[in-house]
Amino acid sequence: MPNRLQIFRVAGVLLYGGPLLAGLGGFGWPVVPVFTAIFLLWLVVLRPQEWPASLADWQRPEAMVALAARAVVQLLLVALCFGIGRGIGGVLGVTLGLPVLAPIAVSLLAIPLARLVWNPAEVAQIDLALDDALRQVQAIAAEDAAPDDQAATDPQRTDS
Repeated sequence: MPNRLQIFRVAGVLLYGGPLLAGLGGFGWPVVPVFTAIFLLWLVVLRPQEWPASLADWQRPEAMVALAARAVVQLLLVALCFGIGRGIGGVLGVTLGLPVLAPIAVSLLAIPLARLVWNPAEVAQIDLALDDALRQVQAIAAEDAAPDDQAATDPQRTDS
């Protein structure tokens, strides 16, 4: 039986494979926003803790800026995959005879498959633990650097 990481990798391949297949299928650029929405849905489903929880939170300017930034990144990823598919199809002279919904369905299938093996609550706990560990390391580094900084600025102190 495959482990969770392998299933999650397959889900990632399916997600990115959709726009690649759409490019190979010779579909036009109007499918790119559809895949961008699917990629954003992937982020919302797999990382709900990173999104605003209430309507009031969504109305804050920071939320809109964060959404716009993520949308642009996802748009670039989709355009890259789609362009690679169009390029491969153009170089090989091959156009897949797929209906337009087939690549869309491939990417959409990735979301529930990934969610089956990805627990956002566990990931949130791991993120908190990693953030705490990083703060501890930074505090230790700041303590170690403090005596060196003081010695450099104190002309009375001699280390010899």
